Amino acid sequence: MNDNSEIPVDTLAETENYTAWAANEPDGERTYHLELGAVTAHFFQEEWEEFIDLIREAAQEPPTKEEEEDAIELEMDWGSLIFMRDEWDEFVRLINQIG
Repeated sequence: MNDNSEIPVDTLAETENYTAWAANEPDGERTYHLELGAVTAHFFQEEWEEFIDLIREAAQEPPTKEEEEDAIELEMDWGSLIFMRDEWDEFVRLINQIG
């Protein structure tokens, strides 16, 4: 029996603290993954596209003076992502690297 359980992955973007990668699953579906420190978020194609659009839209809004010093929180149906300003800026750089 051939136990080749390695699924090839493609790194889509990397920063110092974050990585985005994709995998072609054995069933032919492409999945997307964000490594955010100790947390990895997993997405199917449609979810990924929606998430990327959300982040790009959120990044278009210039921060207010209060937001410069506060955390940025993204509420998703599966949980919340909270970034300090410098973490948010790095995360947006990661997303912008993705084609």
